Amino acid sequence: MGVVAYVGFIVVSVVVAVGVKRFDPAIVEQLSRRTGLTGSRGWTIFLVALAWTFLPVLAGASVDDESLWVVGAAMGGVGFYLGTIALTSMDEYRIVSRAAAVPPADLSAHTGDGVVATSGVPTVADPAAAVTPISGEPAVHTDWIAQQRTRVGFREVWSNVATGVESVPFTLGDGSVVVDSGRHRVFSNAERYTTVGRDEPLPDAVAEFMQPTPDLPDPEARDSKTRFIEEYIPGDEPVTVVGEPVQSERPGQVRIEDAPPDPLFGTHTDHSRSDGDDTEPIFVRGTVDEARRLLKKRLLFGGGVGLALIVCGQMLAFWLSPASLPL
Repeated sequence: MGVVAYVGFIVVSVVVAVGVKRFDPAIVEQLSRRTGLTGSRGWTIFLVALAWTFLPVLAGASVDDESLWVVGAAMGGVGFYLGTIALTSMDEYRIVSRAAAVPPADLSAHTGDGVVATSGVPTVADPAAAVTPISGEPAVHTDWIAQQRTRVGFREVWSNVATGVESVPFTLGDGSVVVDSGRHRVFSNAERYTTVGRDEPLPDAVAEFMQPTPDLPDPEARDSKTRFIEEYIPGDEPVTVVGEPVQSERPGQVRIEDAPPDPLFGTHTDHSRSDGDDTEPIFVRGTVDEARRLLKKRLLFGGGVGLALIVCGQMLAFWLSPASLPL
């Protein structure tokens, strides 16, 4: 019975995951951008997580409505998520920590061994366009997701409606370094939440943003709360750009282009959408030193907490159930 229930839980979870991918593509697309995982690698990690999470069932845990071991299983699931985020940051941390830190004014197409880290406050051609699409914060790169409040059974939850990326080109060091817009590998802890009630008038910026996007709710026909979450690289404070400097079209100007791909998981820009090896720069909020600390914290804290939740969650699951592993 344990083996049958164990396999059944895994199969049902896979079916649910396939349904989420089909009916909630927005969250899948955003997770793909944030982790950079290919479909095959993402499914591999997911299956490993399922096999670990449901071990108590294989060992004899009950599957009735009063099973408390699922609390430990939930902890393990969160742990696998945090661990994946940490692991998919490992190579970016290595690249940023080993790259030569060079001020924008000192950069040339022949600087260092090819990969450099440079930082500064961005300068944009049109400041009015370099803002987050909803909250209007100065930004050169924004990863946003729109959600609406919906009812599932007796509970109300946030359902994902649409997601996307807004990015603008900018320069550093009084125009000595140019960075194109694109779907870069981005690491930032800057977020903004904007919630608009069903009967509240939409701010002009929100209505203007929602109008031309077919996946977003009609601003004039909303029947529930709408929430926007924006993760962005601020445009009014230093940003670190990591990549290879090449000569720009303008004399005396350098363009930051490619950063090396991630050999651990193959996680780099658009790898989840394309089989090509087209990489783009790494963006990290803050100065070079702050960028290194941010990635180190993401790697060590996320990985440490994730591992602790995976192990402790499983121990709790076995403790809260009659399951036992043969010794």
